[in-house]
Amino acid sequence: MKTFHSMFISGALALVLAGCGEEAEPPPAAIPARPQAAAKETTASTGQAAAATATYVYSYNPVGKRDPFRSPVDEIKTDTTQPAGQASCSEPLCQWDIDQLKLVAVVTGDANPMAMVEDPMGRGHIVRRNTRMGRQGGKVTQILRDEVVVTEVITTAERAIANQVKLELRQDTTRDPAYDLITGKNWEP
Repeated sequence: MKTFHSMFISGALALVLAGCGEEAEPPPAAIPARPQAAAKETTASTGQAAAATATYVYSYNPVGKRDPFRSPVDEIKTDTTQPAGQASCSEPLCQWDIDQLKLVAVVTGDANPMAMVEDPMGRGHIVRRNTRMGRQGGKVTQILRDEVVVTEVITTAERAIANQVKLELRQDTTRDPAYDLITGKNWEP
């Protein structure tokens, strides 16, 4: 049986190889002769087109285009305009005047200092530089060891006036009595 298979395979291979001979290519068709002037114009126009495509470099210009990484909802919100007399501020600290706010704590010694401001309702708010606060829409410009400087810009018809307001950290002078854990009573010295 093995000899039959090997004879069959070798015969099929011989037929395939005999059928794979090179085919003769048809003779090229006669190309009609063109006038010399027409050939020169064609080569000149193709050379200019090739030169034009080779020198064109694409440059992206983002002017007037939407930033693909920003939310379209934010763009809709910024389209709404406030009257010229009001400063636009939607942060929670813009509900109160600056003199109604109380500076409670300051954390400095870092590249990004922060402070805690208490509103008249008793809630604490963390502020950093460029945080808006006050009804005039002032910005926190400095956070020092014992004070926070808020700059309000008031615009008039003639000029803009920068008003700096300082919130100072007040030390609590009243002494809290110590709580005795054993007896459960307050101990005063």
